[in-house]
Amino acid sequence: MTFSRLVQLPEKVIQRMCQASFMTFAVLGTVVFLWNLCQDELVIRSLMLGIVLWLLPNCYFVTKIMRCLGQVSGKDLLNIFYRAELIKLFFSGIFFVVVIKLLSVNIPILLLAYLVSQLVFWLLIIKSMKGLL
Repeated sequence: MTFSRLVQLPEKVIQRMCQASFMTFAVLGTVVFLWNLCQDELVIRSLMLGIVLWLLPNCYFVTKIMRCLGQVSGKDLLNIFYRAELIKLFFSGIFFVVVIKLLSVNIPILLLAYLVSQLVFWLLIIKSMKGLL
């Protein structure tokens, strides 16, 4: 794999993550609409924040890992991976605490949006990872 293709990987992965986020919002928004909850601004805000809480730390993680791909040894890449994953989890935890403490949100909907975003990404996006390389 050439270096120029490796440099393009973070943008492609982040683009796929954004697609997963949009798909998650569309799916959950449809479900919420069908349950007639759309009149509640709190639910929509919670859906959007749950997706953003998933997207931001994962964008950091992908950028950190892909920036080093092909430039460091496997052992160093594994160390970078673990460090980036730890920082991603820390960011996720801090973001959740800040959002729950400072904003008025529906916590079950917030968690549902976060978990469905993760599930959609893994089931639909990582499954098609062959298209990235």
